[in-house]
Amino acid sequence: MPPPLPSTELPPQHYRPDIDGLRALAVLPVILCHAGLGCPGGFVGVDVFFVISGYVITSLILREHAAGAFSLRRFWERRIRRIMPALTLVVSLVLAAGWRWYLPEDFIYMAKSVLAQTLMAANFFFWRGGIEYFEMSSDAQALLHTWSLAVEEQFYLVFPLLLTWLLRTRPTRWRRWLLGLAVVSLGLSVLATHSAPHFRAAFYLLPSRAWELLLGALLAGSGGRLSAGGPRRAVSGLAGLALIAWPVIAYTEHTRFPGLAALPPCLGAALIIASGAGGPTPVGRLLAWRPLVLIGLVSYPLYLWHWPLLALARYLHTQPAPLGVPVRLGLLLAAFGLAVLTWKCIETPLRQRRVLRSPRRLFLAAGLASALLFLLAALVYLRKGMPGRYPPRVLALSAARASRAFQEQVDLPRARAGRYIELGPYASSSSGVTPGGGGSTPAPGPGGSMPVRLLLWGDSHAKALAPALHTLCQQHRQRGLLSAYGGTAPVLGYVPPNLKSLHQDAPETARHIVAYAAAQRIPHIILAARWEVYPPTAEFKAALVSTVRTLQAGGARVYLVRDVPAPGFEVPRVVALRTLHGESLDTLGTTPAQHLRAEAPLQSTFDEIARMGATLLDPAPAFLTPHGTCRVVQGEKVLYFDTNHLTVEGAALLTPLFQPLFQE
Repeated sequence: MPPPLPSTELPPQHYRPDIDGLRALAVLPVILCHAGLGCPGGFVGVDVFFVISGYVITSLILREHAAGAFSLRRFWERRIRRIMPALTLVVSLVLAAGWRWYLPEDFIYMAKSVLAQTLMAANFFFWRGGIEYFEMSSDAQALLHTWSLAVEEQFYLVFPLLLTWLLRTRPTRWRRWLLGLAVVSLGLSVLATHSAPHFRAAFYLLPSRAWELLLGALLAGSGGRLSAGGPRRAVSGLAGLALIAWPVIAYTEHTRFPGLAALPPCLGAALIIASGAGGPTPVGRLLAWRPLVLIGLVSYPLYLWHWPLLALARYLHTQPAPLGVPVRLGLLLAAFGLAVLTWKCIETPLRQRRVLRSPRRLFLAAGLASALLFLLAALVYLRKGMPGRYPPRVLALSAARASRAFQEQVDLPRARAGRYIELGPYASSSSGVTPGGGGSTPAPGPGGSMPVRLLLWGDSHAKALAPALHTLCQQHRQRGLLSAYGGTAPVLGYVPPNLKSLHQDAPETARHIVAYAAAQRIPHIILAARWEVYPPTAEFKAALVSTVRTLQAGGARVYLVRDVPAPGFEVPRVVALRTLHGESLDTLGTTPAQHLRAEAPLQSTFDEIARMGATLLDPAPAFLTPHGTCRVVQGEKVLYFDTNHLTVEGAALLTPLFQPLFQE
């Protein structure tokens, strides 16, 4: 017996409960993945949703077009009734929660995301804003998940126009056109996913995701069924289930996605839909199980609710340890309860036209709701996050996120040209210990003829250390240089897997840096990195040892800086909120044992490097407190601007560590 309101929006005679069950199969891995409760690749559930959406809306358009009854106005009315009510409720409450609990900087960003969402451009916002879907910094973005809704909304705006035009002008070839577009989109996705400058665009934007929706559209255009007999359809359904389950289990945040990695879950969804269209299959009967159908019915509001609840809980959590499993489970149960209420009390009445029956009134109400949210978010943005809600001390602690320096990066073209970042008396005025700048080596300039005493080479952690060496270079009137690029270890012949790094350019960049150091006869070379994030493979260890040996052969004294203790939580936010609530900061921070465990995989390599004559520098003792933790705050000074990078004040603690370099 079918449920009273199928989420597929197909007429009752075409309703398939297994498709609602497939929606449950899509949403459950997503929410479990986001809650950190297994399913590391559960994010592929969004791709399954895309295939389902493409199939459902195309089936609807084709059926109405064949009957001569298709109307763009009616299509978009159905989309508004389906999407807008629950989304407006969730966004409104998220904005209210931001006013109540978010610090000004975070409230501003939330307001921007609301502005983008009301313009159906959330995916563009998170793409341009540099928000990484899998990073801890995304936890505070309570509307991050709306990127996928924006992709669908943009598709709904364009696709009906395209399809109806093709049906009218290319009645026998429209499938070929859609297939061609899908192939082009998949090609873009593959190319962008493997390109460092474009990988984030591949994840967030419609051009590289459209093929997933078009796959569902092509399935609908082919009749949506397999011509094979029952046994073969049964096997196809099982194969589709396996193609979804395998990525859910095997993929991780390090999987290059979407690209070719998105093919298995999308093909799996298509096989399940097609195999079930010709009659019952074992997988179809499983997906038509009433509990799964119920979850599928509320899958949309469940998707909307789960992420803001998790994000808000993580934002307000001020303990070093992450949220416990019972808390995360409780949040998902709360999300399910809210989803059921939203579906029953808001979504269903609107879709059954018990309220706002007139399309004109519906469009007017939707426009007014969007305009109101836009105006409220704009007010928050213009009022700079309404800082008057917090005491000045809390605001000052939170502002430590901006306490960073030397944010320029040295890429391959700069390394080829020998254009490094100046430390010391010849640094540009924007590069010293003020936020947001970095100076290039002047050529020619006053520092051009002055010998270089030291070169600091590494990743973003080297940039965070640079203010300490900059201060010492100024004090001793010595010239230093910085060569750093995020996610790229100072190692010869190494290609970092992270696409935000120099990636394929890393080996050649490293060769230029080493050649420059030898040509300039730089006496002191300091290697610094967040060592724990690089895979401790035999190849990486050998390359690190070889790099030190090569630098020594060029006549340099080599110093390797062990990493600073990484708190693992957003330090300015946690410090500010704990101060607001009157909680102690004395024991806030990681322990020495935790810090040592993080670097343990490379300990033997560090020992070998020390035996080669290089100097190991350990910053951890500078952060130890009498309470047995590694401090994250000293007095009113916050020492980290995020989960692991030192502020300018944090770097200042390490000037004694580097002082011996200037006493020889």
